[in-house]
Amino acid sequence: MNILVYDDNPDFGGHQIMAARGIEALVETPGLHISLMCNPKNRKLIRILEHLKHLTILEADATRIQTLEPDRVLVIQGDIAQSTAGLCAARDADIECLSYIAIPHRLAEMGAKMGKLRDIKNRPLFRKPDRFITISESMAERLRERGACQPVTIVQNGIPAPPIPRLTIHDTKFTIGIIGRIEFSQKQQDFFVRTFRRHPSLFSDCRVLFIGSGPDEENLKKLIKGDHTFAHLPWQKSMEETYEVLDMLVIPSRYEGVPLVMLEALARGIPVIGSRRDGMQDILPSDWTFTPEDAASLATTFSSARQNWQHKIADLQNRILEEHSLEHFNTNFVNAVTQK
Repeated sequence: MNILVYDDNPDFGGHQIMAARGIEALVETPGLHISLMCNPKNRKLIRILEHLKHLTILEADATRIQTLEPDRVLVIQGDIAQSTAGLCAARDADIECLSYIAIPHRLAEMGAKMGKLRDIKNRPLFRKPDRFITISESMAERLRERGACQPVTIVQNGIPAPPIPRLTIHDTKFTIGIIGRIEFSQKQQDFFVRTFRRHPSLFSDCRVLFIGSGPDEENLKKLIKGDHTFAHLPWQKSMEETYEVLDMLVIPSRYEGVPLVMLEALARGIPVIGSRRDGMQDILPSDWTFTPEDAASLATTFSSARQNWQHKIADLQNRILEEHSLEHFNTNFVNAVTQK
């Protein structure tokens, strides 16, 4: 079977990480010939995949899809508005088309400019694919709410098994990690800083480590300038040393898919609290989630989870290691893409 993967997004994010892992699994599957059309600006995606000897990498050009005569087109979509040229070209050529989509949220609830109008314009796109592959039951529900009547297969994100932790000596500070793209409208780092400062007694023995880069990086630096309880680091090539110093991960996002950092932290026995949305709501205990953008709710959840996390972490860690292993992801992804 000849499968063409199409992704014209110039940016690399969590969904591209999982897509790259899925592409590797497809390439290693006997009987499949895999080609990838991608944006040449997405150098990180290309670097991850260019070592695969049996993968053909081409520049994204939807007008060429029909001439390549694939049996099936797999379109990588962070949200429904991404890589739509591939969806439309496959549909016009009457080639079976699958969408691997992470965040089928409405743009209006994501805070996008003219979101309601764009949501109306995007509505027909949910009828383009023959099938959808998504990452959680809550995302499948959102697809159906947006009008998708096609079959939807859930393939949960997978992570490599964590290494055996080294013995590290912690200082007296309780270290909170906030890891991800620095973008206030979605990731809400500014909301967390305000909450932290609004409850000084609750966080008196804490420090906060922000890791990531993004459009609001300079704004974050200005917000925490001169306050030594906060620190910011760029993306790390290896996150292991970071995870070893974290006492808790906080995900204050307005919306998410299923954050890989959440899975990675839980797999290492690190408690995680997050806004009561999407993948956080699907996986975390209810008392480890808080009302989005509600400072009092976040503070209460932090206090409770900090006192009681030891009672729940072992079962949750085992569940993540079992259900979200990279091996399970690879098998389920290949099955989802190749099923008839």
